[in-house]
Amino acid sequence: MDRSTDITLTLIAMAVCAAITLFSLRRQFVEKTAIRPYRVPWMFIALVAIATAVMLLVHLVNLFGFETGRR
Repeated sequence: MDRSTDITLTLIAMAVCAAITLFSLRRQFVEKTAIRPYRVPWMFIALVAIATAVMLLVHLVNLFGFETGRR
């Protein structure tokens, strides 16, 4: 892939992570009226999406030519 495709895919993936984070946080803090034995761990899903977005941000910075790792 060329550089512009990588940047585009990275930005799309970051937007998806942001959407998943917002949706998960909204679902986490909705008032619960019924108590069910099994609930989806929305906070964990939000944290995974945030961590993935941070890794994508580092990847994006690397695509722009900055070194973020040890060499």
